[in-house]
Amino acid sequence: MAEGADALTGYRILRLGLEPERARLYERINRRAAEMFDRGLIEETERLVERYGYHCRPLTSLGYAEAVAVLRGECGREEAVARARQGHRNYAKRQGTWFRREPEIHWLKGCGGDAEVAAEARGLVLRHLEAPAA
Repeated sequence: MAEGADALTGYRILRLGLEPERARLYERINRRAAEMFDRGLIEETERLVERYGYHCRPLTSLGYAEAVAVLRGECGREEAVARARQGHRNYAKRQGTWFRREPEIHWLKGCGGDAEVAAEARGLVLRHLEAPAA
């Protein structure tokens, strides 16, 4: 535990993690990255640049950084979408590596919107609430 941080006491924690198949996860990431651009990410970024300038730190985050590259003429829209897709896939992989180190996570095979995953999660929550406190 980090120095100065107190242990979380008085709570019973249930840790749930989603673990979709990699191909399905990447398909969803790819679609969402393209949708960001389709829904006006470049135009939104342009307004933010006009207000805060190119050196605004949040504009270095995933998605915005690629939109900034389009505005600066460093790449076209399609290349920006491809870069955003790759960046988000890399980030998802790092998140998975990080969370797999966490103890006591109940991994659910699928995505949050899947009926089976939601049912399994509800069952885990109910069992967790019914279990006697340690």
